[in-house]
Amino acid sequence: MFENRIRLLVVCIFMDIEIITEVNKVSERIQKLRQERRMSQMDLALEAGISQGFLAMIETGRKVPTIMTIFKLAKALNVRPSALMEDGDTGREEKKKRIIEMIQKDL
Repeated sequence: MFENRIRLLVVCIFMDIEIITEVNKVSERIQKLRQERRMSQMDLALEAGISQGFLAMIETGRKVPTIMTIFKLAKALNVRPSALMEDGDTGREEKKKRIIEMIQKDL
């Protein structure tokens, strides 16, 4: 019983780390797309209707954008919101499968 709880805790920690990694990738994609369009942070912030300071915090990973902010930024960058959230990681499905198997094994 105790070992099952430890395994579940490890799985939860792994999932948290993966979520943080994905949030950081969103920040990097926003910054990359902005720079590719030769936009300043102020330009993008004005176009998206957010403050330049908030955009700077998003790009540096100090703030996590809400789904509404992601939609605003995507519109301002002329991309689909999914372009900010997806990276085409083909191994992601395999990771999910392994996590599910680990959880089911302990039930």
